[in-house]
Amino acid sequence: MSLQKTITLENFVNACRKFCDISDRINDGWKLIENQSDKHKCYIKKCTFVHQVLHGNKFLLKTEYVIFFNLSYGVPSFSFNIWNSSGVLLTLDEIRQMSLISINKEDFYSVITQQEHPVLQRPYFIMHPCHTEALLGEFKDVSKNIIVTFLGLIMPLLKLDLPLAYGL
Repeated sequence: MSLQKTITLENFVNACRKFCDISDRINDGWKLIENQSDKHKCYIKKCTFVHQVLHGNKFLLKTEYVIFFNLSYGVPSFSFNIWNSSGVLLTLDEIRQMSLISINKEDFYSVITQQEHPVLQRPYFIMHPCHTEALLGEFKDVSKNIIVTFLGLIMPLLKLDLPLAYGL
């Protein structure tokens, strides 16, 4: 871990507040969940529905996105779950097939795995923070908001929608 590439918990929480202020203005659904007794357990969350076309059929999926601070790496960490309309959690391979970029299983699995969420204490798909540290290290000092930069970098992999209003 390079201290040049990390951010502080305080910087993370401030970026989350600013990000959620914009989300509130544009009605995008991101909410800041603050834990006053343990700042390390602060995170932002968005629950939404997305449409997915697979083999010519259109499906409605429920998604839950959570961005939390990874203490070990000093970077935001992205976690998520996606359920089909029957309430069944999608598999990692089904999620890989939703990606906007073509990526083989091995590469996708080296970036995203399912594990117990360090804050929420239940299974989530989590993007490996070592990749986040490398990506954000290039932008940390020039980014207006590290959360916007972070989401902008990962959105093609996970088919996230990030309105332009966040960058203005």
